[in-house]
Parts: sequence; C-alpha cells; structure tokens
Amino acid sequence: MKSGLKPSNIISTKVRLFLYLSSLSTMIFSQNYCINVCPFIDELSYNTLTFNLFIIFIFHIMIRELLYYFFDKTPSGLTLPRFLYYLSIISWMIAGIGAFLLHNYLYPYFPIGSHLKLLSSYWVLGAGLLAQLEYIIFEQRYKQIVDVLYIKEFNENISRRIFESFLILSAAPSITIILILARYRNETLQGSHILEEIAYVIVLFISVAIICAYYFGKMLKEDTKKVLENIHEIKHSNYNITHNIARADEIGEISQAIESMAHEIGNLNQEIVSTQTEIVNTMGEIAETRSKETGNHVKRVALYSELLALKYGMDANEAKLLKQASPMHDIGKIGIPDSILNKPGRHTKEEFEIMKTHANLGYDILKNSSREILKAAAIVAYEHHEKYDGSGYPRGLSGKDIHIYGRITAVADVFDALGSDRVYKKAWDDDKIFELFKEESGKHFDPRLVKLFFENIDEILKIRNSLKDSI
Repeated sequence: MKSGLKPSNIISTKVRLFLYLSSLSTMIFSQNYCINVCPFIDELSYNTLTFNLFIIFIFHIMIRELLYYFFDKTPSGLTLPRFLYYLSIISWMIAGIGAFLLHNYLYPYFPIGSHLKLLSSYWVLGAGLLAQLEYIIFEQRYKQIVDVLYIKEFNENISRRIFESFLILSAAPSITIILILARYRNETLQGSHILEEIAYVIVLFISVAIICAYYFGKMLKEDTKKVLENIHEIKHSNYNITHNIARADEIGEISQAIESMAHEIGNLNQEIVSTQTEIVNTMGEIAETRSKETGNHVKRVALYSELLALKYGMDANEAKLLKQASPMHDIGKIGIPDSILNKPGRHTKEEFEIMKTHANLGYDILKNSSREILKAAAIVAYEHHEKYDGSGYPRGLSGKDIHIYGRITAVADVFDALGSDRVYKKAWDDDKIFELFKEESGKHFDPRLVKLFFENIDEILKIRNSLKDSI
C-alpha cells in the first residue's frame, strides 16, 4: 500500500528555500572549483564568472520546477525520497549541460577540456555532493508527514544507500584532486599552491560527508529506538503499537513485522483473556448456584469492584483485572457440604468454622496458576472475608495488610449480599445497608472505600438496577 503522497507534498516552501540556497552556495563553490581546475576559466574576471554562474543558477531553478511539475507521480518501485533524489541529480546534470553550452557559446576559443571541466563542477558538486544532502532533507521531510501512515512496500536497502553515499563521497574529491593536479602538472608544488587548494577541496568534501553521516545516522538511531520501544511495549503486554516508522528499507520492514506480530499476539492474548474471563464467570456462577444464589450476583460484584477500583486510583487495566477476577471470590464454596451451604437457619459454631474454610479452599484451587486473572482471583478468594480491624478470616489480617483486591471485593460482596434474598435471610432495604456501612467503616471495611462507596452510590445503584435478579 502506497502512502498516496506526491513530490509536491514533500517540496514545501521551506524545502524549496533550502534547495535554492544550497544551489546558490554550490554555484559559489563551483566558481572556486573551476578556477582551481582550469587556467582558462581562471583568466575570466570575477564579475564575469559570477554573472555566468548566476544565469545557470536561474536556469537550474527553472529545470527543477519543470521536473517537479511534469513528474508529480512517484514511479512504481521507487520510494518518494529516492525519486526526488533522482530528480535532483537530473536537474544538476541538465544544469551542467546548460553551463557547458553557454560557456562554449561565449568562449568558443577555449579548448573543449575547459568546457568539460565546468560541466564536471555541476556533476561532481551538484549531482554528486549536494544531491546527497538533498536526499537527507527529502527523507526527513517524508518522515515528518507520513509518520502515521503504514508503508507496505519495502524496496529500499540500507546497504545500497550507504554504498552509494560512500562511492560518491569518495569519487567526487578524488576526481577534483586529479583535475587540480592535472592543471599544475608542469609546476612545482610550492609555486602553484597545490597543497592549499587540495586542502580546501578535502575540507569541503569531508564537511559534507560529516553532515550527511550525522543526519543519516541520527535518523537510523531514532528509528532503531522506536523499534526497541515497540519491542519493550510488547514485553510489557501492550500490543497497541504507536511508534510507526515511515521507512521502506530493512528497518521499516522489521518494524512492520513487529507491528504485525504485536497485532497477532494482542488478538491471541485477547482471546485467551476472554476465554479465561468466561471460565471465571462460569465457575463463579456455579459456586453461587450451589448456594442458591443467582449468576447476576457475581456480575454485579464484578462491576462494583471495577468502579471502586477506578475511584480508588487504580489504572484501567488493573481495575479491569479485578473485575475479571472477582467473580471467583466464593469459588471455594464448591467444597462446602450442601447441608451447611444451604442451611436456611443460623449456622452452629462448628458449621460456621467449616463454612469459613471456603476462603482457603478457593485459594488452594487458584494459587498455582501463572495467569494474571487467576492469580488475582486467588487473592480475592483468600482475602475477601478479612476485616479492616483484623477480626476477619482466614488469617486475621488488618488494614493495608489486606490486599486492595480483597478490601474492594469485601465492600462489593457485602453490599450485594445484604441487598439480595438468600436462603437464610430476606434482602435488606438500602437505608439499613447504608447504616451498617457507616458503622463498619474502619471495622469491617476500609474507611476510604466506604467514603468512595457513598460518593459514587448513584453509579452503584445504576449497576444494581441494570442486573436485577429474575423472580
């Protein structure tokens, strides 16, 4: 799938300004270059040479604009930055031919070698050197505007890109130095200032090479960092990849593969979570059915728990985990005899001791699981009957020694249990329940959770009304 972008999307006013300024700078370097490599050009006055180069500069701008106008569609098999890079090379080559023809027309008595050396300045400095800088600009601009798009075509190659740059940045100064040496082949090194001129050329080309290497390396580093961030997100179970990489080379391909993998893992993980949640809900309903309670009880407790968890300050993922785990709070009841579990009257002391073992039984059933939902369910099953003042069971924990999952589920479970008909009692009215909660704040329940319960009572009652037990 292509990005749908055209060259005109990349060549903004800011990019144009850079191209024109860099072209003008290259014309100035071309002037020094031509003087160094050709004695005939050296004979021209500074003003004459500057005027000639300015004409070619205007001609070059016209060629650029015509190329952008007539080639406003990226050919198949090319990335947009590479296509613009090729257009830059072509524009400089045509500008060089224009300079050759103009120079030949104005100075027909110059030898052909002089005109060719002028041509070489445009091809070496422009099509060779400056085009590398322009390529970097095109790539940066391209990444800025397509960072949120998916690139499905991978027809670039980092090694080819590096090889091209290395070849050009090696060949260009070599050609220039050879031309300088050819001009002064009959003169001594000291008399002709060859060393100074060669040093000038070397500094120029090394500077451009450093600039290209710096920005190219910077882009590689930034995109590699994004790839690593995506891998980090996957390791931490976040499969919604947001660091898209707008590259059509190997890094882009790797990034796309990681994104596809994350999507598949996310789907599989969601399926596993959904299956686990369904099993948890079903098992929770089975436990409640054994004690003559409805499946809506565990659904309501799950929603109350999630609401209180969010209000308590938990993040959405942890609150959702508690919602998924809380239906298993009474799973241990499957190990309690029916004669005790469904006894309509008050339990004896011995019967109550047996009844209390359902917390340990539930924990023992779930404790060895490595799945997050079942691990959370083990905590809920084990601690939802602990009381804030330490008078609960099975371990007599108090305060914040009781896991927050247990403290929240305790509030949700007691509220729903008191408001529902059971074999041993009729449902309480709300005022009576509220009065009890106020009395038990700091005793049975975490006082902060009681406060949150009353602050959000309208939402809690809305949940209850939406999941009423059928008569």
